[in-house]
Amino acid sequence: MATSSFFQLLLVLATCSAAVATNESPMPPKPAPGPSSSAATSFLHACCAPVRHADACYNLLLPYADSFHGSLARVTRTSAGLAITRQHGLTEDLARLKQHGTGAGRMADMVLADCFNTVATAEVFANETLGQLDDLVAGVKSKKDLETEKFFAQVWIGSAASSMSDCMDWVHDDPAMSSPVLKEVTTLCASAKPYMDIALDLIDAIKFESVIYDRHNK
Repeated sequence: MATSSFFQLLLVLATCSAAVATNESPMPPKPAPGPSSSAATSFLHACCAPVRHADACYNLLLPYADSFHGSLARVTRTSAGLAITRQHGLTEDLARLKQHGTGAGRMADMVLADCFNTVATAEVFANETLGQLDDLVAGVKSKKDLETEKFFAQVWIGSAASSMSDCMDWVHDDPAMSSPVLKEVTTLCASAKPYMDIALDLIDAIKFESVIYDRHNK
């Protein structure tokens, strides 16, 4: 279950990153429900088509479709914000379960504690992730800059996804997995992980031509 060394490496990477983490909340207020333009919905559909959970991607981001203005980086930033918000909710849910225990003995409680610690540790990198994606929305000047921003964002969101997968694996490997509390843990992780998968796939799809910095358009 030991993943502390991996997260320590991530912390070093975060410290060395030149990007400045955003202090804003992960997501703006959700837009009021309303019809999106056909061009906006078509663009969103094209963005989500290649990713895992394509239908979920489209439905999740549809309320924000009119704010993307043809920018895959904006789609990705919004997706990552939603993923991080969901991860924060998962951390709070696991903290609540940990406080009351599994009721299935010491070993089951240890599995739950490890799940909480791993997921909560991954959340440390949320602001760095959003900072990298904000840089892509603003535009980059070279392919090297693009790959650097993408790499850090992928590492941090990937660590969150891995923490959820690890947690589910630990529960399945534990003889006390029949505990209703641990079953709830796997359900919570399974429902949160697709948010990370969608954000990761969208990051991977960003190309230099779509985020090149153009001072005349700023």
